[in-house]
Amino acid sequence: MADTPRVRTEGSGEARVLVLHGWALDSSVWAATQLETNLEEFTYAYYDFPGYGPDESLGRDSAEGIDGMARGALSAADALGWDSFAILGHSMGGGTALRVATMEPDRVSAVVALTPVSPFGTPFDEATYAGFQSAYADPAPTLGGLAPHLSPAQLQNIATRSQLLLNKEVWDAYLENWSGAAFGSELANFRGPVTLAYGDSDPFVTKDYLAETASALPNANLVAIQDAGHYPIIEQPVQTVRLWEDALSSRKK
Repeated sequence: MADTPRVRTEGSGEARVLVLHGWALDSSVWAATQLETNLEEFTYAYYDFPGYGPDESLGRDSAEGIDGMARGALSAADALGWDSFAILGHSMGGGTALRVATMEPDRVSAVVALTPVSPFGTPFDEATYAGFQSAYADPAPTLGGLAPHLSPAQLQNIATRSQLLLNKEVWDAYLENWSGAAFGSELANFRGPVTLAYGDSDPFVTKDYLAETASALPNANLVAIQDAGHYPIIEQPVQTVRLWEDALSSRKK
């Protein structure tokens, strides 16, 4: 029997936004931006991928591949009765947002993908992949290297929460999911507006990394977030919320 989608909503606006988190944390990664969102114009639905969450959730199976993650996100929208919506995703969730849009293009009005992983996959060499796997034991050096504008306290909180909110099996499963994405040839299925945003200090998801994705989308806008690395939602929450709400509000009707 399938798990009931873990999704929580806030806001009462007409513009519906399905929100997808990244690899190292569940939807609590959006906490800083939640203080800045416009809850009169927007309704946000924060979805947790299977396996993420408090202790009682850690035994659940992970989603299988990017396609399984996208189907889970769609099940959350179905559970809410949302026949149309925009999607906001971070990193792994940004890649998944693009997959949802290619699978159900008629339901998705727009996509904002913040530091998204590539729909064409991320070809790590063996040593680099093993390094990402082993980072679960001590996530701070890896995550800090990706987000140089995090404060020491923010970095430590992310690292500590990561080990509380997912176990090593979930960590490994989703690493395989996002690095092995292979739906780039289907990006042309979605003709709606897509904002691809990257932190100007992110050494991983750079303008060059995103160039192939931007070129394959019919209606993409590639933008930089100043003074941010891979976690602009924590490093620059005000600037980042303004970016996505501006992108989505102009198309909400």
